[in-house]
Amino acid sequence: MNFDNFILVFCNGVPPPGERLRQLVRQPRLVVCADGGAQKAVASGYTPDLIVGDLDSLENPDDPHGKAEIVRVPSQNNTDFEKTLDVMLSRGMNNFLVTSFSGGRIDQTLANLQIAFEYAGKCRIVLADEEYIIIPVIGVLEEKLPADTIISLIAMRDDTVVTTDGLAFELRDEVLPKGGHGVSNRSLKETVKIEVHRGGILVLIKDV
Repeated sequence: MNFDNFILVFCNGVPPPGERLRQLVRQPRLVVCADGGAQKAVASGYTPDLIVGDLDSLENPDDPHGKAEIVRVPSQNNTDFEKTLDVMLSRGMNNFLVTSFSGGRIDQTLANLQIAFEYAGKCRIVLADEEYIIIPVIGVLEEKLPADTIISLIAMRDDTVVTTDGLAFELRDEVLPKGGHGVSNRSLKETVKIEVHRGGILVLIKDV
C-alpha cells in the first residue's frame, strides 16, 4: 500500500520507524503536525510544513521548526488532532495519512481512533503505526493485498451491516456486532472488497 501525495499528519504519540513511513509515503504532499507532533516529525526525519494546535505540547513555540507555518488554535473543546484536520479541511485538503497517533496514553489512542472514524465522512483518512494500517470505512473499501494478510473488522456502530469479498470468513449483508467477531480474518484474493451498508467500521490491516 502506498500513500504518496497524501498529507502526512504527525500526532503526539509514538511514531513508527522512519523506514516504515517512507515505505508507505515516499513523497507526502505536506508534513502537518498536531502540536507536539512536530517533535515526532523531526525525530523521524521529516521537516514540518505546518504545525496546528494550542501549542501547549510544543517544546519551543517560538521555534518555527525551519520554515513551518504555525496556526495557533487555543480552544480546549477539541484535541490538537481535530484542530489539525479542521484546518486542513478548511483549505480544501482531504487525503491524510496519520501517524504517531498511538503508543503513549491509551485515552489519547482511543480518542484518536474515534476522531478518525468521525471524520471519515469528510475526508480520506488512513492511520499507520509500526504494524497496522487502519482505515475507517463508512462506504466501500477495495485494496490489493498479499495473500494471507491479516485483516480485522471492528464495528463502530451497533447497527453495522457489512458485505465482504476476498476474505477467508465472508460476511454477506450481515450485521457485524461490536466486539471481537470481526477480528483476525485474512485475505484470500488479490483484491479485497469491503462494503458497509449501514453504520461504520475500522479496518485493521497488518504488516502491509
